Amino acid sequence: MNKAAIVKIFAVLGEPTDNRPWRDYSGYGLTAADAPTLVELVADNSFVESEGADYWVPLHSWRALLHLMPAGLHELIGIFDVVAEDDWALDEIPTVVAAACDAALDPLLDYVLDKRNDEFAIPLALQCLVETGKRHSKLRKPVIERLVYALKHSAARDYGLRGLIVAELVALRAVEAMPAIRVAFAEDQVDWTVSGDLEDVELGMGLRTKRDTPRPSYKVEEDDADDEDEDDAPLIEQVIRAEPKIGRNEPCPCGSGKKYKKCCMP
Repeated sequence: MNKAAIVKIFAVLGEPTDNRPWRDYSGYGLTAADAPTLVELVADNSFVESEGADYWVPLHSWRALLHLMPAGLHELIGIFDVVAEDDWALDEIPTVVAAACDAALDPLLDYVLDKRNDEFAIPLALQCLVETGKRHSKLRKPVIERLVYALKHSAARDYGLRGLIVAELVALRAVEAMPAIRVAFAEDQVDWTVSGDLEDVELGMGLRTKRDTPRPSYKVEEDDADDEDEDDAPLIEQVIRAEPKIGRNEPCPCGSGKKYKKCCMP
């Protein structure tokens, strides 16, 4: 199927409803051979400027890839630097990539460890790894093994990346990774402002119920400086997103009167 034909199909589907199951795209005649074209549409920023229904073509394209995986996997990973700028994509791309099962693991690990990749896209690759482990119980162990490998083999001064890796290991409650995590902290190789300190990690893993030492300052915003800090609450769990997603065509919450996508949308 050519690109124009796919756009014609997806342009009439319009905006999806939040918190509803994804549409079944299998009835549109798409095959594995169409996966590279779908990835092209995901990366096509020209739709962002549209005021019409075709604005949603990239979203329908990445959702359509779900049932075709692992077809298009490498092409999709190759545009992580593009989709990492889209908040909706950040929420949904890990689900798509996880559908590739074990075929996704090594390409994602390679992406994480490749310093040529965009620093804002690497967290997306980590999220994809974690989502794969969560959705496929048999892959949880291989995912944890790759995260531990990345923890040990990331660039010497990449403290922030190791902080992110530790946070993702906590998200998986990967207690078996604690020996490697403790070594990384002992060697001062983890940015604890990203992952929390070792006691925060142990709290997040369920290995302790309270801190033995005062929590260090994590450079909170001035507006939050007066808030009470519960020392025994795992810091890492605070990164979980709780607020509802703002629709791209809804009024911007800043009060400008413009649509969110034309104003403050990241």
